[in-house]
Amino acid sequence: MSATLRGAALLATLAIVASPQMAWSQEWRASARIGRVTYDGAPAGSATGSSAVVGLGRTAPRNWLGLSAAMPISDDPFWAVIGGWQRFATHGTAGPLLDLSANGFIQRERETVAGAPAPGPFPFPSQTPAPLRTDPSGQGIGGEAMAGAFAGSPSIRAEARAGVAAQHSRLGDVIQERALPTGDARLSLALSPVTTLRAESRVWLDDSVTYASIGGTLQYSAGPLQLWGSLGRWVAGGSGLDRTAWSAGGGAVVAPGLTLELGARGNAFDPLYRTASRTSVWGGLSLRLGGGRAIAAPVPSRARDGSAVIGIPTRSAKGTPSIAGDFTGWKPVPMQRDGSRWTYTAQLAPGVYHYAFVAEDGTWFVPASVPGRQDDGMGGQVALLVVS
Repeated sequence: MSATLRGAALLATLAIVASPQMAWSQEWRASARIGRVTYDGAPAGSATGSSAVVGLGRTAPRNWLGLSAAMPISDDPFWAVIGGWQRFATHGTAGPLLDLSANGFIQRERETVAGAPAPGPFPFPSQTPAPLRTDPSGQGIGGEAMAGAFAGSPSIRAEARAGVAAQHSRLGDVIQERALPTGDARLSLALSPVTTLRAESRVWLDDSVTYASIGGTLQYSAGPLQLWGSLGRWVAGGSGLDRTAWSAGGGAVVAPGLTLELGARGNAFDPLYRTASRTSVWGGLSLRLGGGRAIAAPVPSRARDGSAVIGIPTRSAKGTPSIAGDFTGWKPVPMQRDGSRWTYTAQLAPGVYHYAFVAEDGTWFVPASVPGRQDDGMGGQVALLVVS
């Protein structure tokens, strides 16, 4: 493995683990899945039967860290992988961003090959060769560094990035070492408070071949139920390319902290690892282990005479803040000062509403003290208001 690739992967790993945004007190989950679960970051071998996969990880809008291991039930390879991702970006409606990711894996694959023919008694020919079982082992490391910019609002967000992805891996006598320039563009649109649509395109430059793909993801999240699906296709990269990738799945909370999950995906050709298409189908459970920042309950309001008052302390914003939400068409409306608080009175029918605040410099924000504050899934925060 080249010193450059080792150094880049090490720096990415240190940045992910040592980042002050990596809050170890946040939510962690343990998961267990069973089915045809593959790991694509290996130069050879893939699951063709069933494996039991256990994992431990945490996720947040700007970072994640996870560890998974597959215990083969049939003749699938054993593998274990650890990986992480960290985003560095400014808060607000626009600005620069930097994404760093790194992963490492180990794998052991069961493989049967033909042995040398056993000699038979003269004058009979040699006997059929006896099969020999070998267990080639391997390991690898990879990473990605992508810099770019973003712009948007609570309902729409656009991103564009460019950088390099690299990997070094070995399994038995098969060795891969690749570094490819790559870039992508994404557009996220909140169709409703519970439905998000994302469109994405990506390009890889591999010597004289340019690979390009397009795709989209639709996600629905309401209460204890989450559903998602995606579809992608390679539109450039040569003939005979495995062109279509898809995924679908969902989760439902079946007990406090316990979620039932089902999923399936069909992976297309990967230009970095040069893996062929394969299908994964799995089901399992994930358990919240504790920690995490509790999400405050939404602000309840009885809306006397149809009026609901929303307020924040004056120290929460410099200058006169505005409010934007479902009840303003997400257009900022200036708030009024009432003593030590900025307030806004809305005429609302009973229901659930989403909103956020806008500073004079155009920055969108929701103070941590606001009940109902939660991540909006696009790098910012949003608050909920329940009118009874």
